[in-house]
Amino acid sequence: MSYNETETDFITREENMEKYIKVNKYLVIKADKSVEAYSSLRQIQRDILVDASTISKKMKENGGDHCICVSKPMNYVFYIKKLT
Repeated sequence: MSYNETETDFITREENMEKYIKVNKYLVIKADKSVEAYSSLRQIQRDILVDASTISKKMKENGGDHCICVSKPMNYVFYIKKLT
């Protein structure tokens, strides 16, 4: 990670939060209602089994800001929000 605090530490400084957001550009609310940050659409694709190009296309349809995607194998619904 490119900021000074380790992954298990709480972020206690604003500049470290800003660095974390710059690295993790997407927030995903998963079907189990958990929330996770990701650095790329490819990383999201590997985790939720929705193609990165599908996510990108759906985000563009919503002004590039967010989208809702459904994973075909499981029929789980995911909300993806671009942070930066």
